[in-house]
Amino acid sequence: MRKVLLLIGLTWITLFGTPTPGIAQTINAWTGAYFTNPDLQGNPAVTRQDPDINFNWGSASPAPGIPAENFSVRWTRWVYFDTPGNWTFVTLTDDGARVFVDDQLVLDAWSEQKPIAHTVAVNLTQAYHLVRMEYFERAGTAQAQLQIFSANFPDWRGEYYNNPTLSGTPIFLRNDFAINFNFGAGGPGGNIPGTKFSARWTRSALFAAGKYRFTLTMDDGARVWVDNQLLIDRWRDQRVTTVNAETTLNEGAHFLKVEYYNGDGTGVATLTWAALSGGSETWRGEYFDNANLSGAAAFARDDPAISFNWGNASPGNGVSGPNWAVRWTSKRTHATGYYSVNAIADDGMRVWVDNQLLIDEWHDQSPTPHNAMVYLAAGQHDWRVEFYNHGGIALAQVQITPGATAPDLPPQGIPLAGDVAIDAKNPSFVKAGTAWQTAPNGYGGEAFLIKNQAFAREQASWARWYAPLPRAGNYEVSAYIPAGIGTTRSARYWIAHAGAFDFRKLNQMLYANQWISLGTYYFAATGDEYVTVSDATYEPLLSATLVVDALKFSPR
Repeated sequence: MRKVLLLIGLTWITLFGTPTPGIAQTINAWTGAYFTNPDLQGNPAVTRQDPDINFNWGSASPAPGIPAENFSVRWTRWVYFDTPGNWTFVTLTDDGARVFVDDQLVLDAWSEQKPIAHTVAVNLTQAYHLVRMEYFERAGTAQAQLQIFSANFPDWRGEYYNNPTLSGTPIFLRNDFAINFNFGAGGPGGNIPGTKFSARWTRSALFAAGKYRFTLTMDDGARVWVDNQLLIDRWRDQRVTTVNAETTLNEGAHFLKVEYYNGDGTGVATLTWAALSGGSETWRGEYFDNANLSGAAAFARDDPAISFNWGNASPGNGVSGPNWAVRWTSKRTHATGYYSVNAIADDGMRVWVDNQLLIDEWHDQSPTPHNAMVYLAAGQHDWRVEFYNHGGIALAQVQITPGATAPDLPPQGIPLAGDVAIDAKNPSFVKAGTAWQTAPNGYGGEAFLIKNQAFAREQASWARWYAPLPRAGNYEVSAYIPAGIGTTRSARYWIAHAGAFDFRKLNQMLYANQWISLGTYYFAATGDEYVTVSDATYEPLLSATLVVDALKFSPR
């Protein structure tokens, strides 16, 4: 039977087909239709708006009038996918679940099962898409959770807040290569102070089947979830503390989430994990009191990860001089596929897998990123990393991740050139659309303004600042907001940098003749990176004014 859908406001009415009739689909919450049977049959007994699909009911009922067993739920929502590409959907349910995107079945786990995660990647255009999740509970405990991961964040998606409670809107977002931070007293960047801030990191990561130990080091509070199950909970003020927790994982992708806050004093947050079954996946480090790995090792130890910034300090007892070296070896289990090896070294580094040399940078150097990619068959593989330090600071970091090679990591400790400011008269600034007006009081004497649109349109008006940067590195991006022009509370800036996109929303009413940080990001200085903003603010049509003026890139 052919299905016809009419869009009236934000309500889909099904003339022929199956979605629950007459239920409004929102863009701000999930419309949940709850049934008193496990088959989604008849009319729902309860309909409500759920902010998130993140429920662990246990043996309780999900809502008044719904039994604790033999029930089902259908959630629907219009979700805006802000960049084209592969988006990852992860469900964690007990019992069955299935996910539809634009009425196409993309994930089918419709069976009785203990709590288990299922994942699928879906290639989507930049637009609103109708997402539907269906769920049933037969007997026992009930659990239903859905996570959607942006195509913008191949590593950790970092959300940073200027308060210690993760409240409100993040001040900035960025890709973080690893959770390995010693913030000191300086804070995470983006004009967030060094105390009383918080962060949330999320990602999907591939694991071989087995038991894993997660190691969390923090100052102050942090907690870790694996597949939405709270694994470590140390949400309290404390000095630098390390906590371990173990869990068993099936082979495949698993959802990881870390939340962190710093109260007063310096801030520290690191997370690593290692397999405990199928062979140890720690790194066995042999440390030598010379730079050429000769003779007997001065000492040996197990390192959970190769993630060190020793500075001018010794790596351990028995190594006393400025010239020393280390060899790490590990047997690691991998699923079939491509793997990226991302490293930073000061000084020399070499990386092998199964005696195949992947990275060969055996020379003195400032902190420099190196990348390689290798295809591995399923099973156990032998890894070897060699590193030497020849005076000065010592830094060695290696991470092995599934998928394509990530953008180069920013060299550390190398001074960059000064600020790069682009005003509205600069040739690196471009705009499109015919409704722009000029204002005389901007940075450099001129700014542009436009009335807002409620939603993105095919013929949108937009402005863009290209980044003519002298070299790759971390740059803080700041927008100049002149006084008395911008009234939008939802100016949406997109930062395109090193193959990734980050999003920052700004309330322009709060600022007058000042630079406002959009966050710090790594730029590859390829000439095609940019920051863009459009007239689509998702506020009522023509109710607000967007102002665009100068943009500044400051090396960090």
